[in-house]
Amino acid sequence: MKIPDQILHYLTESHNSEMALVGCRADAPDVSYDCCEYDIAMFGKNESNPQNKIVRLGKDTLEFQGFPKQGNDILLYKMIRVITGDLLISPPRYSEIDIKRSFRAAGKRRIVDALFNVSKNSINKAEQLNSPLNLKIAAYGLLEGILLISEIRPMPIHELNQLRQLEVKKDIINEAIQTCIECLGIERATRTILNRSLRALKEILKERYDVELLSSKIEFLLNHKLLADCYYYIGRLGCSHLEQKDNSSQMNYYKLNSIALDLTSDYENIKKMSALIKRDCKNLLKN
Repeated sequence: MKIPDQILHYLTESHNSEMALVGCRADAPDVSYDCCEYDIAMFGKNESNPQNKIVRLGKDTLEFQGFPKQGNDILLYKMIRVITGDLLISPPRYSEIDIKRSFRAAGKRRIVDALFNVSKNSINKAEQLNSPLNLKIAAYGLLEGILLISEIRPMPIHELNQLRQLEVKKDIINEAIQTCIECLGIERATRTILNRSLRALKEILKERYDVELLSSKIEFLLNHKLLADCYYYIGRLGCSHLEQKDNSSQMNYYKLNSIALDLTSDYENIKKMSALIKRDCKNLLKN
């Protein structure tokens, strides 16, 4: 992976912390889009209380992500260190067995999260209004878990393509993927729906430091007519954000959430799909 000279110059002149390139530019540079940023992990004592930030250098974008120390984070497994202007592949600090265990454990955690979210739909009628959101959050969480247990680090803008290329060896995984894709409603992806969803999503994410970067990536997918990927990506961003909120906070943005995530109110179908997602989560947790 060759980092542009102006980025290397900026990094070495402007920062004295240990740094590494992470994200899709390090993991899979051959699939990176022009809109993809250079994710820079920052380590060291100066980053003990790091603040993530975006920096634009000409046509390139850098996103700085602070790490207090080089811990056992899946994002760092394929990092490329930046040392005084040179790029060095970081020597392996973990065995293959450790890496497999880390991916599997992370995947199981996301599947448990998905099971927790979809189980909200069977608790009481008070959750019914929020059941379309719970279902989508659970579907995205389960898909993320499937990629992780398959030892693939989910990369949101590339995630649908990662699922397309996944070599499925178990019927229960293929069945779970199909169920999730049906829950997401990707076949509804049209330019009209996507433009409406983007406007609502920007309002939901307006307090985030990276909202303009995320919006530019969505617009890139739209401009390149990758409508299914764009629909998936918008939903993934929205659900990841809303999953961290409690029910009351989610309901404060009920109308915006419905527009951004293209939620439907077919409660009979939601009940049916919720049962299928719950079944698939339990089956995968047993294996």
